[in-house]
Amino acid sequence: MALIDVTKSCLDSIGQISEHIEGAIVYLDAGCTESFQLMGAFPMLLDLGVRAVCSLENMYSLDVVVDWNANFDPARKIAIMTSRLLSDAHRYVLRCLSMHQGVHCCSIFTSISEVAHSAYPDSPLGPDAFREYESLLLQDYEELVKKCGTKSVQSVDSNMQENLTFEDEGWSRLTSTEEDVPSHEASSTGKNLCEDSPRGKRVDLGQKLIVSVHHFPLILCPFSPRVFVLPSEGSVAEACLSAEHEDSLSAGLPSLSTGLPSDGDEIPPAATLTAHFLYHLAAKMDLKMEIFSLGDLSKTIGKILTDMSSLYDVGRRKRTVGLLLIDRTLDLLTPCRHGDSLVDRIFSSLPRMERTSSSASIKGSQAQLKPGPSSLERASLELQIPIGKILTEEDFEIDDSGLSSSIEAFLCGWDSYNSTSRMVDLINLSKKASDEKSCPAELLKGSLVSTENFRGTPYLETILDRSTKDGAILVKKWLQETLRRENMNINVKTHPDSTAKSELKPMIKALAKSQSSLIRNRGIIQLATAALYALDESCSARWDAFISAEKILSVNAGDTSQSLAAQIGDLINKSAFAGSDGKKSGKIRLSQGLLSFQDALLLTIIGYILAGENFPTSGSGGPFSWQEEHFLKEAIVDAILENPSVARLKFLHGLTQELETNLNKTKSDETKETSTDQLEIDDFDDDQWGKWGDEDEDNDNKEQAYDDMQLKLELRDRVDNLFKHLHKLSSLKRKNVPLREGSLGFESNLSSDPYTDKGLLYKLLIKILGKFDVPGLEYHSSTVGRLFKSGFGRFGLGQAKPSLADQNVILVFVVGGINGVEVQEAQEALSESGRPDIELILGGTTFLTPDDMLDLLLGQCSYI
Repeated sequence: MALIDVTKSCLDSIGQISEHIEGAIVYLDAGCTESFQLMGAFPMLLDLGVRAVCSLENMYSLDVVVDWNANFDPARKIAIMTSRLLSDAHRYVLRCLSMHQGVHCCSIFTSISEVAHSAYPDSPLGPDAFREYESLLLQDYEELVKKCGTKSVQSVDSNMQENLTFEDEGWSRLTSTEEDVPSHEASSTGKNLCEDSPRGKRVDLGQKLIVSVHHFPLILCPFSPRVFVLPSEGSVAEACLSAEHEDSLSAGLPSLSTGLPSDGDEIPPAATLTAHFLYHLAAKMDLKMEIFSLGDLSKTIGKILTDMSSLYDVGRRKRTVGLLLIDRTLDLLTPCRHGDSLVDRIFSSLPRMERTSSSASIKGSQAQLKPGPSSLERASLELQIPIGKILTEEDFEIDDSGLSSSIEAFLCGWDSYNSTSRMVDLINLSKKASDEKSCPAELLKGSLVSTENFRGTPYLETILDRSTKDGAILVKKWLQETLRRENMNINVKTHPDSTAKSELKPMIKALAKSQSSLIRNRGIIQLATAALYALDESCSARWDAFISAEKILSVNAGDTSQSLAAQIGDLINKSAFAGSDGKKSGKIRLSQGLLSFQDALLLTIIGYILAGENFPTSGSGGPFSWQEEHFLKEAIVDAILENPSVARLKFLHGLTQELETNLNKTKSDETKETSTDQLEIDDFDDDQWGKWGDEDEDNDNKEQAYDDMQLKLELRDRVDNLFKHLHKLSSLKRKNVPLREGSLGFESNLSSDPYTDKGLLYKLLIKILGKFDVPGLEYHSSTVGRLFKSGFGRFGLGQAKPSLADQNVILVFVVGGINGVEVQEAQEALSESGRPDIELILGGTTFLTPDDMLDLLLGQCSYI
């Protein structure tokens, strides 16, 4: 039987829609672009006859003439693929149709199913969502064509760009003029325009246009054939996982699993979307699910999945997969820590692609019943690997291949009739490139692609299971083998079991020296460049400092609460001193100044989670005594006063400007005081009558002191709220029902090796594969199982409860996200279980780095 391959299933699903995209201009939104980039689907699109691939959000008027082949007729059909709800993508879809008024056929593919559209809270679409949207889109397009009249495509584009600045509650305000902007109500009045006509009927809008909406479920981001996450700008990943209440930590994380029954009206929007995604993922891969859940939100998703199942699905001959749903809040420690994973280091070190649109502008369909963030802004999964920086360093001389001039010539030809200023910029770029004798670095940025391979071995899949050192050595070996294949000899002294920047960089430059070699070996060049930057001294030193600090916190957690609190306070004080010292000196010190105040707050979060697991709760509600917590609060207040630029933190929202002003005032007062003291020493014997009239100055000083005191009181109130939030984090083991009995708790391993302390996923898989009982693990009966239980069970025909270990395929989905260390630990648990026959697939809502966790717990989407 063939092995499960998520990437292959995604690529096969693209081939199944070939009739819709052949000869069409395909528009992808940000989520689909991210997915297709990571799975390497763009060459396949071109093989299927796609004329061009364009960005849906960043649409441009030249998209109309993107097909330069004169032998082809002008494009008569377009295909739009989106990972969002139709109501969210509507403004872009309508603008796309206005650009291509000559098209006859428009096929729209959304990753959100028709049932999920109707079940989503505050969705404007009903049970027949796709047909309703077709009618509404045709009506809005008809109104747009009437208002446009005989205007050119260029004028339409300029008006579209202008009107897109309006934030709309639902359907977009897209018209050719600013007057008579059609609102959502206006669209609703024409709802019956095409309701009586069958789907696909041609509607005369001056041009014949056929609009069809289809479900395309397999839009995901595979890191390997068995590891995947959801697109960062898709509706499923951006939907809130919990509403604001006393047991919730962040909109991007499930609430604490207290075991209390939840009201049906309070089901988070993400639960519905996640359940529908998993259901259609299994159906597309022809799998029948046996559902298990651990955690309250996972239990809710499991119930939705069970209700979606039918007798037809259960009775078909499908391969069975055991689906294990896990709440991220059952283990917040693992994604907060800096583990031994090269992939984690790469995603933490390299810049990400900027988001194409802010989730704050998408309100209509994302509105929630309760106040709080309507949607999340996840960090993009598409890395920007700075290959150009490697090639433009002074010790590298580019050959005569003309790579720089080729890029410039392409841009000039593409933008040949644009404004003169743009042409001047291109000429300046050409001069700069020729002066430096290098490629323009801003034009050479790579991305990771999971399907790139070396002699049949996918790069990402292989290093996902490796530690930092092993992964780096493997990358170096791939580079050496590639150089041998290219018949390139370079004089670099290398050691078989080590890797360094001095070893990787010359090999990367040698492979990228010519255009043909750069294109042919782009996969290993991109991965090696990413590893090079992750292993750079500045990034690796910070990561290693985190590992050292986390190890010290873990050791102190096994001692006393006083020692742990003292260690946390010491980290905060050092970060505050380093921050102020760094500002004064203008440079960052690698020894003491390596960890910033935000880094110290992340370590504080780790310390509180460890304290909650090792120490009983004191009377103050937290794991530390009143004196210890007061010491920590004062340290944080002093650190904020020294570093007022921490604007990302939600608990300081609205206070940043006052803190900046206070710091500048304090610095100026110190300067004045120094100069005044010097003057008083020099003029000690002078006439003292000049001291009269200082009463006004004393009053000003009193007002200033009052303002400073008021600021500090407000800051202390904010810090008190921060510590209430930290108390929630320290209560994870106490409030999460599956962790109370201790068998799945995070008992701190106090040995010298910081990597022996495994996360929840490792412990859970070890127990499940060993067929031990797991407290809180719930099995969701299938339709047939419920029939046996309720009906035939009275005749002794009951159905035995299946075990997850009995399944040959296990799909683990972590609701809230996964990281690279957990992928390693999951594979390690599988190998230690002695079950090589089991196929383990690991998925999650998103890919988490420690910085992402800090943003989730203390950023704008946190419930602090």
